[in-house]
Amino acid sequence: MAKRTAVRVRMYRQGLGDCFLLTFDPGGTERHVLIDCGTLGATTTGVKLADVAKDIHDTTGRHIDLLIATHEHWDHVRGFHDQLAIFQDITFDHAWLAWTENPKDCLAKKIAARKEDLGTALAHAAEALTRSTDPASRDAGGAVQDILGFFGGDTGLGAAKFSETVNAAMNFVRKEAAPDVRFCKPGEGPFEESWLEGFRFYVMGPPYDEDALFNTGNKGSSELYGVAAGLKSGARFLLARQAAAAAGTTVTLDEREDFVASHPFDQRFRVEHDGPRARDMFDSTYFTKSEEWRQVEEDWLHAASDFALQLDDATNNTSLALAIERVSDGRVLLFPADAQQGNWLSWHDKAMTWTVQEGSRTREVRAVDLLSKTVFYKVGHHSSHNATAKAKGLELMNNENELVAFIPVDRKVALTRNPKGSWRMPAFSLYRRLLEKCQGRVVRSDLGWADDAANAADPSVEKEFVGLGKTAEWTGWKKAQQAAPVQISNLYIDYMLT
Repeated sequence: MAKRTAVRVRMYRQGLGDCFLLTFDPGGTERHVLIDCGTLGATTTGVKLADVAKDIHDTTGRHIDLLIATHEHWDHVRGFHDQLAIFQDITFDHAWLAWTENPKDCLAKKIAARKEDLGTALAHAAEALTRSTDPASRDAGGAVQDILGFFGGDTGLGAAKFSETVNAAMNFVRKEAAPDVRFCKPGEGPFEESWLEGFRFYVMGPPYDEDALFNTGNKGSSELYGVAAGLKSGARFLLARQAAAAAGTTVTLDEREDFVASHPFDQRFRVEHDGPRARDMFDSTYFTKSEEWRQVEEDWLHAASDFALQLDDATNNTSLALAIERVSDGRVLLFPADAQQGNWLSWHDKAMTWTVQEGSRTREVRAVDLLSKTVFYKVGHHSSHNATAKAKGLELMNNENELVAFIPVDRKVALTRNPKGSWRMPAFSLYRRLLEKCQGRVVRSDLGWADDAANAADPSVEKEFVGLGKTAEWTGWKKAQQAAPVQISNLYIDYMLT
């Protein structure tokens, strides 16, 4: 019989971002696993990354057995850049990343190059939009810049390379932090580590499939749709031309040829808007200031918002998703990072079966088995609308008498992002369903326990949730919260599986 070892899950309260410290056998022979450390800012709690890094440093005694960086977004890895000196003073034995971060993997390199090209073009497009005299264009530029903020603070025209700071943070994990680095692929394992008796790690995602990585969830639906693998050739050329103009250079011959090949008409039937024949084609007033409304010279840039969202979703879908099973009783801690629906649904592929050896017997384990035994769910992507699968995700978490959900979010920060009020985290319908499935045991890093919006300290932030639950429901949910193994402090919130 496997030893029944307790585990404490600590969620830090540094705002809109993930940082979880797992301590196995707390108070005994402690083993520590750190999953991510990042933020886009905290206004509700005021907790700083420096506070978090110091607590991690002190709590672990400067020794962490396993460091996990789930994906290359600033709200997950910023600490490994901004607080690098503290993390360099910690000894890490092992580091895990997704296969998408493996510099020797051909598919990973292809995906990374695609994201780099798209991100660089979008940074230039955002810069152009924010300089526009048109208010709508400036708003669109701000929205793109906010999304690109997930890739670090160096995404503008002045940056030497798109997402350079987030790359530096990932490189600390990939190259410097630990002597033993593992790039995890779905279906591997389960890993039973010699340094951690009594637990198994299942690698759920990201899928090792290019098409699946670019499949994300549609708002309000569990259906999948294929996100464009990159910019269409025409938009790619236009973004490249804008970037080249800003840099005082010209687009490459290959970029122009791709653009020309994408048109439905032969080149001899087309006229460049700034070419010598253009003014012969239009009357004398067309190019005047008062007639700008007739032109579409910058309108294509507004597609940048859609492309930025696609880039963000595709990066989220590369999240290293893990299920951690306690062998003694089968209880599962689920950490999907920011996996989108394409990642979630891939867990149910026929090939995703693990064989577990238990004494002289073996048994097969599938995603449905792990989900049905989940007692702790780290809610994906700050509880946004498309980062928790329904029928093949939350609805399979049937241990409703124990299930606890932790949401790393600062709603006040999210609502300030462009367009203002559009980043609805938590999303209403998912928030409601989490409360039902967990019988009220839903924790937010900004507020602590989920609460009736009528009690909100800042009603303007929680007004969307007025009427989320009936009075009788909140009464029952509060009782469940009081009985739950959760402790709340200003710096962090602890969950204990005994």
